[in-house]
Order: sequence, then structure tokens, then C-alpha cells
Amino acid sequence: MDDGYRAIGTEPFWAVTVKGSTAVLERPDRAPVRYAISRNDDRRAVRFLGEGFSMTVTEGPCSDGMSDAVWSDRVAVAFGEGTLNGCGGLRDDQGEP
Repeated sequence: MDDGYRAIGTEPFWAVTVKGSTAVLERPDRAPVRYAISRNDDRRAVRFLGEGFSMTVTEGPCSDGMSDAVWSDRVAVAFGEGTLNGCGGLRDDQGEP
């Protein structure tokens, strides 16, 4: 996750990109929102925490609900307007040969 981390969700659509100490929340029809964050790991989860923002990443598997893609992590994002649930990490949609 050192090179960045990306999480996505559907219904409603959203995405969070983490790079360094910044998380950017993107949603359709809204301006992107940036949060200054710190990272906190324990045995159960990785948490990105900031003022009015937290993103908790736990091991998956996770389906995005819109495609056959399976992601390595389950993600929950809590911010001023509520909680968004989705997927993140590595995407494995190669399927069986």
C-alpha cells in the first residue's frame, strides 16, 4: 500500500485514492474532497484516519456488485455524510482458464 491505495463502491458510486498522507474521496456530481490522514494498522485491519474521515480496510474477498471482479479487501469509509461500503486492493477478475 506504500505506492497508494484505491477503493471503490457502487450504489452509490464512489472512489477513494490514498497517496502518502492524503485521501481523496470522489463521487459523481460532487467536487473531490481531500483529507489529511494517518495510517494505523493492527492484526485485524488497516485504518486511514483523518479529521471527519476514516477508512477501514479488512481482508476480503469482496465483490463490487457490478461485475465479476473480486477484490482482495473489504472497505468501509465513514465521513461527514455517512458510511460507504465497497472493495479495494488487488483485483482478481482473471477467472479460471
